[in-house]
Amino acid sequence: MSDDREAEVLVSIAQHGRRLTRLAESRCVKDGRLLGATYRLPDGIWVWSAGHRQPPRAVRHEAAAFNLDAIDDCSTDEEVQACYDDAIEALASATRQNASPSAIKIEMEGAGRWSYGMTRPFAISLVSGPGFTVSEVSCGCRRQYYLDIHALIMASVGLTTVEAPPVHVAPLPPDLPERQGQRLL
Repeated sequence: MSDDREAEVLVSIAQHGRRLTRLAESRCVKDGRLLGATYRLPDGIWVWSAGHRQPPRAVRHEAAAFNLDAIDDCSTDEEVQACYDDAIEALASATRQNASPSAIKIEMEGAGRWSYGMTRPFAISLVSGPGFTVSEVSCGCRRQYYLDIHALIMASVGLTTVEAPPVHVAPLPPDLPERQGQRLL
């Protein structure tokens, strides 16, 4: 799958998303914003994610840590002070990251069998295993979720009619990894 087609799909969804055939969707529990969906396009089924962004506080702390880690490479007191100054500036700045939407195409391999190609935006935040695939996603209201990619695809692949409203797939809570870890222990 080419990056050009993925870019075309992202543009198409951004411009015409309400008019496109949405098979399944996941929305924010708090304000109902669209977090992810599957769309039937002329070349097949595509999964779209609103993307993930870290909260501003986490971005600032990461930037500060990066500057403090640079102290190991400093050879003079002035360079060390410059690293401290940069870390202080990073903590004080109101850096706000933007979420980057992403899309992947579902390849049908037979009755009820499917696969997808891992693209960079999805691959970064994708966690997959037998019978599950989730990706981090953020809402504009700053809530963090996991988008249940596997459930979105399963709901879409099983549809026989596309005239009905989209199937709702609830987003998973941000503490999902901790809950699963406790369940396994």
